[in-house]
Amino acid sequence: MKQRRLTQAELATHIGIAESTISRFISGKTDKLSDANIKKIANEFDVSTDFMLGIVNEPNRKNYDISELGLSAAAAKNLYTGKVNAEVVNRLLTNPHFAEATYLISRYLNEDVAKGFAAQNQIYDSVAALISGNRQAVHDVKSLKTPIYQADMSAIQRQFTTAVKEIKEDVSKESENTKRLTKEICDKMISEIAKGSDIPNRKITAEDMAEVIAQSVSGLDGVSDEQQEQIKQMFLLMVGGANE
Repeated sequence: MKQRRLTQAELATHIGIAESTISRFISGKTDKLSDANIKKIANEFDVSTDFMLGIVNEPNRKNYDISELGLSAAAAKNLYTGKVNAEVVNRLLTNPHFAEATYLISRYLNEDVAKGFAAQNQIYDSVAALISGNRQAVHDVKSLKTPIYQADMSAIQRQFTTAVKEIKEDVSKESENTKRLTKEICDKMISEIAKGSDIPNRKITAEDMAEVIAQSVSGLDGVSDEQQEQIKQMFLLMVGGANE
């Protein structure tokens, strides 16, 4: 509330509950809020209910109801079943040019806007007819006419194409970074394996690699010795299958 500069009365009005309910909770007179009111407050501040309850420190919501997102059941099903590429959708939704494209598409689909342009163009035609004796003036007036659909389609294509190009550039950069990081990791592993060896050009075995990979996760929370051994055996099995 302090960050948003929102008073208790304003918050109560926004979420449709009694101001006294919020006041009693904030003042400590009660430590109870109904599930419905917790959800309302979380939605108002665009945070998760888990954050409101102190379960997590990250305020960003991770779970949204389909109706909140404005998705149809069919659209959600396509995402869930993989009929559409979720990674591409994520990248598009975070790109500002795609956001502008969606606005332009909604305007394009709105017939009221098209009717408005059509009416405006008719006015220009009427004015041009009244000054038909002046060719330059007629030309100037008609140049003010707006193509009802062509302009929107061009703008949509331009914004969408720009969005796709930017996504392609981002993916290329990420790919290069991944290659660089992978090489650094491999070099580090090889260095670890060869450390302390007096044998020049020592041959690195699958067992050596399996041992280093297992050691790389040894410091992670919850990884037991048994799990490290499982990782080693999985790697050896993968290498053996690849060799076959």
